[in-house]
Amino acid sequence: IAVAVALPPYWLLRNPSEVIKTRQQIGNMRGDDSTSSTSASIDGKVVSPWEAVQIIINDNNNSTIDGMKELYTGYIENIIYAYPADVIKFVAYEALSSGKEKSRVTPLEGAMYGAGATAIAQFVTTPLDVVRNRVMAKSASTQSYPPSKGDMDCGRNGSGDADAENNNDSQSHVTQKASSYVDTLVILAKEEGLSGLFAGVTPRIGKAILSGAIQFATYEETKESFRKVFEKK
Repeated sequence: IAVAVALPPYWLLRNPSEVIKTRQQIGNMRGDDSTSSTSASIDGKVVSPWEAVQIIINDNNNSTIDGMKELYTGYIENIIYAYPADVIKFVAYEALSSGKEKSRVTPLEGAMYGAGATAIAQFVTTPLDVVRNRVMAKSASTQSYPPSKGDMDCGRNGSGDADAENNNDSQSHVTQKASSYVDTLVILAKEEGLSGLFAGVTPRIGKAILSGAIQFATYEETKESFRKVFEKK
């Protein structure tokens, strides 16, 4: 219940930055000295996050209202993904640490349990994450955004521009055909199978292990500190 209450306002704040990040990542990322590693190149121009917002507004006939709506693309999908991810994470953490007194879990143990719990949650919800990212990138994939770095590498390695274009088209194919979250998930499963549903699962688990360890180690350390303070009183 607490997760369900917290997620809507959380994503109300985070959703615009998530849309910008996703659409920057489907462009060409540059990491040289003259370019920020967090910038994307669109139509040959390096675009900062603020410029990306302006582009979204311009693409919506300079309408601030329509631009804001575009920034909240995938809002519902983000909540649909985040709710089970958070619930599974905390349930798994409780299950892993249930053999110890809750007030006596050390930060190191919390880090290990948290890493495992978060990895489990992120693995299980990978298909939901794939769908939400494709929904947020939908408008970008139907406009004049460039192919990804992998697509450009494909062309440079002798596959030709046609192969790169076909590869890019296949990435946006599912999202273009789908009109809802469920549609996207079903089409993704039918057309790309498990490899599509679990695309990027390895780096997700790696990130989950690190973030989960830090989150729950901090949680247990903070809880222990408060316990000592109240014991003194």
